[in-house]
Amino acid sequence: MTDTDNGIEFSKYYRVITPDEIDIDREEIFYRDKYNDIINYLKIMLTNHEETIVQSYNKFIQPKGAILINISVGTDVVDYLKLISKNYYLNFYDLNQEEIIKKPDEFFRNFTSILENLIQVNRTAKESTTEDVEESRPTENQLQENRIRGIFLINQENFSNVKVRERNFLELFMTSFKDKKSMIKEGLLFIWINNNIKDIESNSRLIFEVFDLFIKIPLVDKIERETIFRNFSEKNPKIVFDIKTLVDYTVNWEVKDINHLLKVGIFKHFLNSELNESSNEITDVLIDLIESGEYIPSISSEQVKMEFLYNNVHENQEYQDKKFKKEGVALTESNNSTELLNQIKEERFSEFMLNQLYENAVSKNYSELLLIIDKMNKEETLEENDRKLLAKYAFILNDSPKMAQINLEMAKKRIDNLKRAFGKH
Repeated sequence: MTDTDNGIEFSKYYRVITPDEIDIDREEIFYRDKYNDIINYLKIMLTNHEETIVQSYNKFIQPKGAILINISVGTDVVDYLKLISKNYYLNFYDLNQEEIIKKPDEFFRNFTSILENLIQVNRTAKESTTEDVEESRPTENQLQENRIRGIFLINQENFSNVKVRERNFLELFMTSFKDKKSMIKEGLLFIWINNNIKDIESNSRLIFEVFDLFIKIPLVDKIERETIFRNFSEKNPKIVFDIKTLVDYTVNWEVKDINHLLKVGIFKHFLNSELNESSNEITDVLIDLIESGEYIPSISSEQVKMEFLYNNVHENQEYQDKKFKKEGVALTESNNSTELLNQIKEERFSEFMLNQLYENAVSKNYSELLLIIDKMNKEETLEENDRKLLAKYAFILNDSPKMAQINLEMAKKRIDNLKRAFGKH
């Protein structure tokens, strides 16, 4: 295949970064457990994968050289993949967003041809591997043994809003390449990063026809956020902030969101007063950036929009209602709040889902719930309407009244911050 077809230059739509051009500090990567799945897979693909597979299992394990990763925006997974490319001396290919946004229709219309052109270019490079190998590079024998020459990444975050004839970008790729079976034979490892689980769910039947693995990497949790703040603090001891407070302010944030917030906070502190050599307390500056909407985490555009939050909890609340009926919890027969607490045994939710539930409750019945929780705290009698409303938000009963009040107020603050950020205040 030529580099052009009908006057279209395919190669302009992707770019190559050589290992020597990659400048990533491994100390800046926040390693999480699921990153092990990525590196373990790549190691097998890069080191004679056919020889590592027990012969009796080779009918089950036939690597295609492609993985699908679902992860939130604002992570450092791309930097991690670039670091792997550098360490294994692989070319790193990705899509050229600057060219694509100029003519998106042309790009998607020729998407398959563009990828095939990239494969052909890589095949040519593979066949003409240079004999000039620097000491820092693998030996010639290693290059001969390792057939993989590059990693090709598609980061869907850059094209999340693009629809192609009512099909999403991921679906377009899977339907185009499901019969091509293996990119690994062409010397490429293919990695697709997806930020919208709905795209995957709607095309789940195709995933394993194209990809070897689907790796789902969760949001950093409270402990991990604390670790990110603590790591920054240890590396920059002259910058002082209240870690616990900021952990509570950054629920649903990712690692790059947190690091960017800290850098912006330091710069704003510098503008307002001189940075000194001993100690610079920036907690208030950081909180002001968040509450004023002058710093908006990247996750806001995907997972914390108001409609997204409210729709996500609806199904879960229906499940709770059915659960109460099934277990025969007679909410209307008890007037004692302590007895009510003992009757209801609710499941524990992930931190992310619990935050969504509280935010949904705040958006609909904030004032009423505060009054009910206050009554419970004082062990006062709950009215029938109180009990009915509480049954809709039974997850609240997992927390003590004081903690439930704190969670409600924090959820209210997050919603207000979002409204302010999107100009709704």
